[in-house]
Amino acid sequence: MRDGIFLTKAGHPTVVFVNDFFEKAARAQAKALGLPELKIFVYPQHKAGDFEAEEKLKGAEAARQLTDWLTK
Repeated sequence: MRDGIFLTKAGHPTVVFVNDFFEKAARAQAKALGLPELKIFVYPQHKAGDFEAEEKLKGAEAARQLTDWLTK
């Protein structure tokens, strides 16, 4: 988060990646550090040791969402 905020304030286009477990904390930290509009991409956290097809589909969907999000 701090790297993303530092880079954004320095004028660099920045996207911070966080999994859904940390989304609330990431947004709170961005706000607390003066950059509530920081671009944060949230992806689903996989379950530890679970790399079954369902988890792979979540990753593929997150990649599609990222592509859509970046091209807006």
